Amino acid sequence: MNLDYEYSGHCELPLPWNRTRLKIKSDVDKKTGFEYNFVLLNFYESGHAKIGAHKDDEPSLDQSVDIATLSFGACRDMIFSKKGCKSVRQALEAGFFLLMHDQKEWTHAIPPQPCVKEPRISLTFRGVWSSLQQSLDEMERDYSIPPCKRLRRE
Repeated sequence: MNLDYEYSGHCELPLPWNRTRLKIKSDVDKKTGFEYNFVLLNFYESGHAKIGAHKDDEPSLDQSVDIATLSFGACRDMIFSKKGCKSVRQALEAGFFLLMHDQKEWTHAIPPQPCVKEPRISLTFRGVWSSLQQSLDEMERDYSIPPCKRLRRE
């Protein structure tokens, strides 16, 4: 099945899982109790690289699956915000593991930190609906078809 992941006008096509990624995925699956089918690698070459505040609420995401993030390299801060709540700043050190739920409720951002000179890599594990599942969901919504059983994810 096709597991394209679209966000912010980008479409990411998956690469095959290699032995190293499968081992990390297996460890993350065991730790979280979720079965992930997509991992997004983000590379930040220095503290000048940033990601603005956003919610992970794309239609291709299975919202019942928490997003797991594993950090490597330089420590960077992530800021979480929710309407009516005080913002929270979390340092993402090398080896830090973060599990994010309520993706539609919370925004998160990685602000610039110019004093950070080293690179950082994050692996974010997600449950992504296949194109077939997304088509079925759209049919259910558009034609008021009673919900059917979800297809098993790859």
